[in-house]
Amino acid sequence: MLFSRSFKHCLIGFLLLFSTASNAGLITNIATETVRYSILSQNPWGNFGWTASYDISFVNQDLLIDVDVYLRGDEPGSALRDIWEDGIESIWSNAFDLSDGTYFYDTVFNVDWLSTSVGADHTVTVNEGNGNVNLTQWYTGRPSGYSFNRQGTIAAHEFGHMIGLFDEYNGGALNPDGLIRNNSIMGRNLSSPRTDHFDAFLEWAQVNSGVASLALVADSGVDNYFVSEPSSLVILLLSICIVLFIKTKSRRNGIGVRGPGLFA
Repeated sequence: MLFSRSFKHCLIGFLLLFSTASNAGLITNIATETVRYSILSQNPWGNFGWTASYDISFVNQDLLIDVDVYLRGDEPGSALRDIWEDGIESIWSNAFDLSDGTYFYDTVFNVDWLSTSVGADHTVTVNEGNGNVNLTQWYTGRPSGYSFNRQGTIAAHEFGHMIGLFDEYNGGALNPDGLIRNNSIMGRNLSSPRTDHFDAFLEWAQVNSGVASLALVADSGVDNYFVSEPSSLVILLLSICIVLFIKTKSRRNGIGVRGPGLFA
């Protein structure tokens, strides 16, 4: 036999323990909560009002924000629906993760298109051709004067309103402080989400998990959470396996090795 039975058992135990340690987080699943509230934006150029609505939960070490949208009106086609979904989910899900200092947890945004208003968080009327997009009116051509290839980004901007965010450009539905920020998915440049866009989600996770140390960090690019350093128990078991291997090999070679009573 290449390895002794005890060494094989030790190695199996190490692999199982490492697998378990790599899937050990501080946060257990948290049941879905539906968040729904009215928003009013009062500006010199007019008043804007809408309702934020989404489901939030913590499942398999992911913070999940889920939005169901009823698409009515003209048929956008599966290709454009995929562009909208891709734009929303990639822009929002790849912005920030949560971390408690040791473990990292993905923030995952999911949008589903419904064929009925039953159970929908939001209703969007789809219009054929070009036009100015807002939360409830989307167009299949050039959205709000942008080229067609910005469809996914425009959808991500409108999704921001669905989850409770204000515009950040002159002429838009600004927050009470009148924040103008061009370098933002909610600003004129339609760039990327900012950390304060996640404030409500972070607070929900802190309160419902009981882990007050949770904070936002830049997306790690990892599909799921991970342990940044191996635990002391994993290191101990690996050391035992190495000693057993040396002991077994030395006995075959007729060489005595002194060690603690545990391995005698």
